[in-house]
Amino acid sequence: MIIEIKERENTKKAESYRKEGYIPGVIYGADIGSIPVYIDKDIFKKNLKNLHQRFEFIFNGKKFIGILQEIQKHPISLEPIHFDIYIPSLKEEITTTIPLIFKGEEELLRNGYILNKSLTELEVEAKIAELPEFIEIDISALKPGESLYVKDLKISKSIKILVDPNTPIASVILPEETTEESS
Repeated sequence: MIIEIKERENTKKAESYRKEGYIPGVIYGADIGSIPVYIDKDIFKKNLKNLHQRFEFIFNGKKFIGILQEIQKHPISLEPIHFDIYIPSLKEEITTTIPLIFKGEEELLRNGYILNKSLTELEVEAKIAELPEFIEIDISALKPGESLYVKDLKISKSIKILVDPNTPIASVILPEETTEESS
């Protein structure tokens, strides 16, 4: 699903959009400047969950790739009330982070193991069109005492990883066993 984002009217306040079921925001970038926009609240909550998330959207009939830079939330309800989306140039490399998604964690837990995550996102540099939305890592085969490192990741050579290759991503450990000795 490609999200549609619409331009806000200059005469209408952001609070009016919120009352109508929309979330006001801003899209900005070197090629487009800064434009006040809005999006349907339900579509936003369903599709835009993570900071630095990359996604495609339609604005004024054109397709863009954006990065969710900020989500402001209401202090009590924690509902999203404003967002910022950065639209980088398709020609230039950017520095950003990609979320790491761990596949197989349930299997480790069923076996009584604990997954110790050292990284939950990876800092990278590449052109926006070459960046995946996330990196999925299958950790189901890891055994206690084993670790997965940045150098073990299989990602496109067009993406430069800005983290030391020897940095651990995740390790599998056994829960500490406590024993009480009775006399």
